[in-house]
Amino acid sequence: MNDLHIELIHQLFGEADKINMPLWLQGGWAIDAKLNRITREHEDIDIAYPGDRTTDFLALLYSLNGVITEQTNYGFLADIRGILLDCEPCIRMGENYELESLPPGSCPLKPTGILGDKLLRCTSWEAILWDYFYYMAEVPQNQWRPKDFLSFALAKESFGDSATQHLHEQFKRQHTS
Repeated sequence: MNDLHIELIHQLFGEADKINMPLWLQGGWAIDAKLNRITREHEDIDIAYPGDRTTDFLALLYSLNGVITEQTNYGFLADIRGILLDCEPCIRMGENYELESLPPGSCPLKPTGILGDKLLRCTSWEAILWDYFYYMAEVPQNQWRPKDFLSFALAKESFGDSATQHLHEQFKRQHTS
């Protein structure tokens, strides 16, 4: 399934480039792209897209025979050829884009990862870890799947244990006040 995901990622990002629309990988595929290696089998593709270009992004998904399957409290889910896309808008902040309520720099404009020889934009390590902090707050770790532990460990290792701890403290301050 990973090969089909990579093929779709390349197609989706390639078509977005044609209309000058940045997209960012999030979650597990962002981790793999940032590490330039496949670490596990993936179930879905997490994508951040410019919220101010939602109409263009939807048109792009439809042009690839995508179907919106569910609205979520943060964005929407879509299906293209049986592959689940978990889509979240980022907001424009001056010349940049950011994921709402996350530390600055969450959606860098320069590519920060590579999959199959294609440079891709990925959300920052901070944004990836922030998602795990939310997950920790919502799901007890005894209910985590092996892939959750693996991906979290890879993100922590890449960002650094001390930096991860400081970021987690920042998350806790922001979400307990």
